[in-house]
Amino acid sequence: MTKPTKRRRTKKRRPGFFEKNKLLITVLGGAALALVSLVFLARLQEEPKQPVVSPVTKSPVDYTGMVHAEVDALLMAMALRPESIQRDLDHYPARYSVAAQFPTSDLIAGFEKKLRTIPGDYSVRLREANSLTVEKSRQTQIVIHFTSPLPELPAGPLVTIIMDDLGRSALTAEMLVSFSEQVTFAVLPGEPHAVQVAEIAHAAGHEVMLHVPMEPQGYPAVNPGDDALFVAQSDAEIRRRFDLMLARVPYVTGTNNHMGSRFTEDARALSPVMESLRERGFFFVDSRTTGQSKVTEVAHRFGVPTMNRDVFLDNVAEVSAIVREIKRLQSKARSQGTAIGICHPYPETLEALRRELPEMRDQGITVVPVSVLLQKQASISGIIERAQ
Repeated sequence: MTKPTKRRRTKKRRPGFFEKNKLLITVLGGAALALVSLVFLARLQEEPKQPVVSPVTKSPVDYTGMVHAEVDALLMAMALRPESIQRDLDHYPARYSVAAQFPTSDLIAGFEKKLRTIPGDYSVRLREANSLTVEKSRQTQIVIHFTSPLPELPAGPLVTIIMDDLGRSALTAEMLVSFSEQVTFAVLPGEPHAVQVAEIAHAAGHEVMLHVPMEPQGYPAVNPGDDALFVAQSDAEIRRRFDLMLARVPYVTGTNNHMGSRFTEDARALSPVMESLRERGFFFVDSRTTGQSKVTEVAHRFGVPTMNRDVFLDNVAEVSAIVREIKRLQSKARSQGTAIGICHPYPETLEALRRELPEMRDQGITVVPVSVLLQKQASISGIIERAQ
């Protein structure tokens, strides 16, 4: 007989410490966590807060007051009464109306020298026959208009002699300013002594022109230089190059063309040049290197004062031949009232001028800068308009 199997009794496991005290441990853990949090927050409050510093933006320095102070210094140097000066500083550009004769070249040179010490690329330009402009980076900031009548034009025939291709030698410039009559300087912008030559001319009271290299017929066999103006260039490129040339030569009041028989036949190519001249109040003398020139037509369209060359004095570089052309220039001046001769710094030309200039004065013919011829041209035009 099989004995019945005994069941084992499973002993009940007694609950451990953690199980018995689960609630207590939970409460203590929460309390500890709260205590740590309170301590951390207290430490945060104890630490000084760093101030938030906003970046400081520097305002650009305004030098306008310094510029106007130099304008006032110029007018004071002219010994003017306060009531002869009217200011409109709220206008842009600011305007001065001055009841006085135009200042001397020495005063203007000193004025510009002081302006150039002021940051901002300031310069002085002759805007019209009786106005100065103060420019900042070639933008007009101030117009100074002198309201007294211009000096009377010399009586009798007037002649302008333009010496082209200057800038290669300061010695030539020194020789020209020693002549008895004022020769007008036409300076090539790319020459090594261009600035020095312009400064010599200006200091001696001679008019300075920019001699602008332009594309000729027969290019590239006849080459005006890599920096010249060419008809294939865009309007923007022509304007950029021309403005750069103007910036290279100080004291310029007008321009004429170096070569340019191809360029001056193209009205479209001439337009950016005339636009720039109009903005500055400059003139253009057409050297007439081609009979098909469009300079006069385009200049009139833009309102740019212009005149034409009458005689090339030294196509034949011999003293006797140059003297004959000087005589022909005098004859044109007598018949027309004015005449423009263009020449070059050849030794033969310098010798011929040294001989003939004093004789020209003795014969009642006055050598004047281009601006005076333009003044006479304007006065004649005014008489004609009033007669009509």
